[in-house]
Amino acid sequence: MNGNPSAMVGLEHQRHVEVASKRQRMKLIIVDRERRVLLDSIEPGEHELRLLLSDDRTKLRIDVDGVVESLIEQCVREDVRHSRIAFLGAQRFVRVTRLNGNSGILFALSVEFFRGGDSLSRATRKYQLTPREIDVLAMILEGASATETAHALKIAETTVQGYYKRLLSKTKSRNRPAMVANVLDWGGSGRQRSPKAM
Repeated sequence: MNGNPSAMVGLEHQRHVEVASKRQRMKLIIVDRERRVLLDSIEPGEHELRLLLSDDRTKLRIDVDGVVESLIEQCVREDVRHSRIAFLGAQRFVRVTRLNGNSGILFALSVEFFRGGDSLSRATRKYQLTPREIDVLAMILEGASATETAHALKIAETTVQGYYKRLLSKTKSRNRPAMVANVLDWGGSGRQRSPKAM
């Protein structure tokens, strides 16, 4: 390859940020192991989200940094891809996903706010989900299998299946794709496609 590998990784992460943030209606911040901000999908006008970053956008704000540090430590210590969900006050929650690439390990910090359009927060209120059901549902929305979910959450696969059944019942869904469609509110027009069976 003739191009700068670092720049190519940066472009790859930029595409990942743009696609994922549009698809999941959440914002992503890419950080390294020391939690330095390498890339973010936050627009300058998004004042509420700007509260996550330092003024020069190279670091996380102190209150956010401590939470993210513990989530990254969990991923590294437990050797899992996805951290648990952590709340940043009453209005927003975050999750860390480990990204392995040529330039080393990076972490994607996904941020969602409690608003009417936010799928996970809306589902939490609408279906009265427990914290563990929220964890399992978040993994389902990310496309994780039962095995991946069990590994990430450090629970038995049979326990995950039990949570799936409860979530299907609570969301009044007949299968996982239907549950995802219900949670993401894709059923309004009846014409939107649900994801492939997982």
